Amino acid sequence: MKGKFFILFLCLLSFAVKSQTSNLQGRVLNETGRPLPGVTVTIKASGTAKTTDENGRYTIAASSGQELIFSLIGFHSKTILFNGESTLDITLQEENKDLEEVVVIGYQTIKKSDLTGAVSVFNPKEMKNTTVTGTVGDALATLPGLSVRTAGNPGAEGKVEIRGTGTFGSSTPLYVVDGVVSGANRDFNFNDIESIQVLKDASAAAIYGSRAGNGVIIITTKQGKEGQMKIELSSRATAQWLPRYNLADRNLWLSLNDLAFSNGNRQSANHFEGNTDWQEEVFKTGWLQDQQIAFSGGSKESRYYISGNYQANTGTTIGTSSKRFTLRSNMSTSRNFGEHVKLSIGENIVLSNFNVHELNTNPIVDVYRMLPTIPIYDENNAAKGGYGIGDGNRDVTFGTNPFAKEDFEQTENGNLRTRGNVFTELELFKSFKYRFNFGFDLSNDRHMYLRKEGFWTYNQPYDPSSLNKNQAQYRGLVYDNTLEYAKKFDKHDVSAVAGISYQTSNYEQLWGTKNNVLMSGKNYFTNLDAALDNPKTGNYQDLEKLFSLFGRVNYAYDDKYLFSFTMRRDESSKFNPDYRVGYFPSVSAGWRISKEDFFQVPWINDLKLRANYGVLGTSNIGVWDWVSFINVFPQVAFGIDQTVQNGMTQVKLANADLKWEKVAQLNAGFDAQLFSHKLNLSLDYFIKETKDVLTPMQILMATGNNGGNPYVNAASLRNTGIELATQWRDNIGEFGYQIGVNASYIKNKILKLGYDKKEFTQWDTKSKVGSSIGNWYLIKTDGLFRSDEEVQAYKNSQGQLIQPNAKPGDVKYIDFNDDGQITDADRQYLGRSIPLYQLGMNLGLEYKGFDFQVQLTGAFGFKSFNGPRSAYDRFDDNSNYRADYDPWTPENPNAKDPRPIYADSRNVRGDQDRWLENGNYVKVRQLALGYNLPRTLLGKTLKQVRFYVNAQNLITFTSYRGLDPEFLNGNIWDRSYDGGAFPNAKGFTFGAQITF
Repeated sequence: MKGKFFILFLCLLSFAVKSQTSNLQGRVLNETGRPLPGVTVTIKASGTAKTTDENGRYTIAASSGQELIFSLIGFHSKTILFNGESTLDITLQEENKDLEEVVVIGYQTIKKSDLTGAVSVFNPKEMKNTTVTGTVGDALATLPGLSVRTAGNPGAEGKVEIRGTGTFGSSTPLYVVDGVVSGANRDFNFNDIESIQVLKDASAAAIYGSRAGNGVIIITTKQGKEGQMKIELSSRATAQWLPRYNLADRNLWLSLNDLAFSNGNRQSANHFEGNTDWQEEVFKTGWLQDQQIAFSGGSKESRYYISGNYQANTGTTIGTSSKRFTLRSNMSTSRNFGEHVKLSIGENIVLSNFNVHELNTNPIVDVYRMLPTIPIYDENNAAKGGYGIGDGNRDVTFGTNPFAKEDFEQTENGNLRTRGNVFTELELFKSFKYRFNFGFDLSNDRHMYLRKEGFWTYNQPYDPSSLNKNQAQYRGLVYDNTLEYAKKFDKHDVSAVAGISYQTSNYEQLWGTKNNVLMSGKNYFTNLDAALDNPKTGNYQDLEKLFSLFGRVNYAYDDKYLFSFTMRRDESSKFNPDYRVGYFPSVSAGWRISKEDFFQVPWINDLKLRANYGVLGTSNIGVWDWVSFINVFPQVAFGIDQTVQNGMTQVKLANADLKWEKVAQLNAGFDAQLFSHKLNLSLDYFIKETKDVLTPMQILMATGNNGGNPYVNAASLRNTGIELATQWRDNIGEFGYQIGVNASYIKNKILKLGYDKKEFTQWDTKSKVGSSIGNWYLIKTDGLFRSDEEVQAYKNSQGQLIQPNAKPGDVKYIDFNDDGQITDADRQYLGRSIPLYQLGMNLGLEYKGFDFQVQLTGAFGFKSFNGPRSAYDRFDDNSNYRADYDPWTPENPNAKDPRPIYADSRNVRGDQDRWLENGNYVKVRQLALGYNLPRTLLGKTLKQVRFYVNAQNLITFTSYRGLDPEFLNGNIWDRSYDGGAFPNAKGFTFGAQITF
């Protein structure tokens, strides 16, 4: 009987145990009901964990009374007591990332919610399919307050300008990479970037003092995270091609050319027999490949990130290509010495090697300057190299045959660069932190130029073969010592940083050149010893030092009242010792009014008002511009033997009174989150005024100055503007979307030019006091004369015939000053060359592993001068012509275009407005579709497999008739003059990313 009871007891015990453990299943959703894949469901007691699938479903074996933890990065974790239910659905609340996001502001980080300055943040993860084919600046085009212009040729450096033109010199922002002042140019690997912060106002940028006048771009590269090794592979290939002109073919060109000669009372030219489509021959499909591998991981104390990258670009025209290799290592480790002491050390080092075959000609211009009748190769020119060029006895053109020039000239540039930093950090009592940072930028530059014997244009003088070799070394070192303090006292939150920085830079260049280079067969040697004649050498060195003291104090009370003060003292060797020191303070304040008890607006989740004022600096001069230079070129013969003696003379006057440009900036704005944190909104108004602008001053050569215009502190500039940044993020079931729209209005104004000057004149623009830089001043046209009667009737107010030599079909010019003749004095204001408005937009959609992204940019409120059109609309000098040119003839009296006349410039003077066009545009820069394979297909080894396709620059809405309305022109005086700028290439990218 006892045995039976014992067996019954075991059965009941087994049943009880079995009843306590059961399979729990359910779904994990966000607040809008969208399923969340990748949520970790953990049994707290045992550590057993499961992960939700792509539909947010999970299944886990649990016992009644156990605690389950549901966690996912970006969401608040939730702990649930399991009471034996069979099904349990959970809703996780998303963390407010925007307010908790940490922003790097120079020597410190700060929560975005506590920020009182104007900072724009670019996160590459938000544009996961972004393709950057040039420099880092290409990715920033959609941010408010930034003007970004790029070019499509390999190795081209784009131009980034923050909040308008505040100087006559370089407006390039200061780049800081992992805490070290450095560059982010064509040898920088975009794939290594974790985030980018753009410091736009004085409060944010003042900690960098004398170098922050053009704004600061802070780049943080990727770091390892705690966990097992993660291996990331990415590969992408991009096919690129250029837009094309609508140019005449051979037959149309012949008819227009013969008409031009006839109107010029000349016999038709003896035409070549060629039939060349120069665009088809010169332009080509280019391929850009980018391969990346990265390893990352670590423990709680030590972390690492190592990456390697290879990029190659074959170019979209003949004569150019580039290759780049980069290797990056970011490592850090730490150790706790008790509860209150922690020591950390680390390094961020990148090695890059960039090589580029530079263009020796401008193929964008050559394809319309060369004639369709001229062949690429001409055996009749064998003595001159065998290429087709113009001929005085046949079709004459001074255009360049790009095949000949790229054959007879060879230019190669290479750069081997090591940069980064090593640091040590000592943390005491969790409040004090001392950091020593040693940064370095070491570069070896190589340049080779080989000039072979041969001709590429008509009437070209003979040049012997020559070889130029150039070697340069740059060494930049920076030593930073900073002490940081952070402490919370009840409702008081205080943080501060103070530091000393010492930076040196040393650039030295050595070059040599010789003529008559020896050959082996048809190949030229590329060693200077293999050239025979006229040896020349040169060498120079630039040294620069900067010593700085700086500090910042941040204070917050109850998360409502925010205050910050920054001061930096810089001492630079670029100025006379009497003017070397500059002080750059800033002060800012913020009020999170939404934290106040009286603020009861349910649809506004967070609202912060902020304002700041500060002074920044720039030093847009050379290293030695304040020092007088002696030239050793003069020679003189003495004595009976006429012995040649070298002499020395000062050829350029120097201004020893140069001082800092000072940029005073006032900024006021607000940040808001609305409608359950779905809408982020920021608005900024700023006034940015630059005084003592460094300007090259024209002086008479009779003073002895013959080496360029010396700099003076002469001008004052002002930029005022409004910036708006908006982003809406929401989910509808499993469909997620976000829309970001950024817009800015920036108006430039010259306050003073100095020395009583009222204007600065270019041939096409004027820069006047009271107006913006580089406004268009051209002669206005009023159509064509349609008859002799119209010519005779065109008189000024005094009855003088204005264009007595005009004929029907000629251009009618406006006599603006009413003096009875058309001269340079008739130029009048015809618009701005700098855009007033900038637009950026990002659209993102996600659904079940698919994501779709669109990136748009736009510029408005300016005009562009179509330089190529002004060239191929000319008939006084032979070039190709527009295919849709509609010339006036007696049989076509209502034509759109003037009559063509060879060797007569009356209708094609370059200072008329006929080629001034509306420059407004909206461009779809990126259009991308991506797909992540479901996790159920990946197994345990693979973490992510992703494929995507990206289209660049395929769609542009504009009335501008050039190749690309978003062209790059670095001249601030007529920046919207298109002189045949290299357009941004159109392209398709196919990419894959695999993470283990």
